[in-house]
Formats: sequence, structure tokens, C-alpha cells
Amino acid sequence: MVMAIDELGKIIRTRRKVLNLTIGELSEYTGLSRTTISDIELGKTNPRLDVISEIFRFLNLEMKIEVKQVK
Repeated sequence: MVMAIDELGKIIRTRRKVLNLTIGELSEYTGLSRTTISDIELGKTNPRLDVISEIFRFLNLEMKIEVKQVK
């Protein structure tokens, strides 16, 4: 399954809110700027894998990569 950038942002934003974290707090924990986190959540930017991984680590989210099945 391929995920659109805006879907990824919605997942990050929802999880951040569930954990009662502000963008500022997530920024402090990850070392990313508030603008970067906001842009990711709004689907305005295509973050690198290491950036997504860092955010996911602090939000306790898991990323899976699957090999595409050839028909």
C-alpha cells in the first residue's frame, strides 16, 4: 500500500494530539523545527525517511516496508 504525504501527516498529527503534545514539544524532542513538523502534518512537504523515522520514534509509531508482490 502506498501512502500519500497528506495521509502520513494526518497520522502524525492525530498521534501527537492523542499524546497531548504540542508541535513545539515534538520539535524539542526531535530536533526538527516547528515549521518542518507543521509542514509535514499539513502534507506540504515530502520528508526524508530519517525525518519520518525520528518523528515516529518519539510518537511510538511503527513503519513497515513491504516487498511488492509480482504477479
